[in-house]
Amino acid sequence: MPHVIQMTLDDRLLDISAPGPWARALDLMQSTSRFELWVSVPDGPSMCMLRNGESAWLMYLREPGDSGFRSVGDTHRPGVEVFTLGNGQVDEYPRAWCIDLAQCLQALVDFRDRNGARPESITWCES
Repeated sequence: MPHVIQMTLDDRLLDISAPGPWARALDLMQSTSRFELWVSVPDGPSMCMLRNGESAWLMYLREPGDSGFRSVGDTHRPGVEVFTLGNGQVDEYPRAWCIDLAQCLQALVDFRDRNGARPESITWCES
């Protein structure tokens, strides 16, 4: 089993220690239209997903405190999208950072399966 042991959805810790809970967490992500999600390896890499409806983007950190990477979507897509963080804070991020929801979910699985390695299926930009 991969070593990802912590997942938080809107500041709530989810138990993903086995395949069943992991699958239920993915189902919850698909059925929840707005959230902040973190998946982390202890003292190592972490990945964040912000979602607002069909808009979603990812951030990858190599270690705690890292400036990290963010996903790259359609660089010509204008405007900003509003995202609500787990603590209720509302932030705006460029729509150009947003990628397909299915890509985000697959990247989370890849992160888990590769023990926290940055998913290669996503185009990343260093922050």
